[in-house]
Amino acid sequence: MVDLLKKQVKYSDKEGKEKTATNFYLRCGDVLVPIEIKYFPDENNVDKAYGARKTVLSAFASVLPEKEEKK
Repeated sequence: MVDLLKKQVKYSDKEGKEKTATNFYLRCGDVLVPIEIKYFPDENNVDKAYGARKTVLSAFASVLPEKEEKK
């Protein structure tokens, strides 16, 4: 069984502004495999379909559960 998962992470950009990113993973058995949404720039260095690809992945992905702390 393969599951598509997502995790929201906070980071600071070059200007110090806090932003949120979405990381995607495939869970294959007990292994998490990170996946990246590819950016395909055109002659103007723009990928108009990038947002749509990210939205589709996000719509079908389940939230990655937090790890349980070991005691």
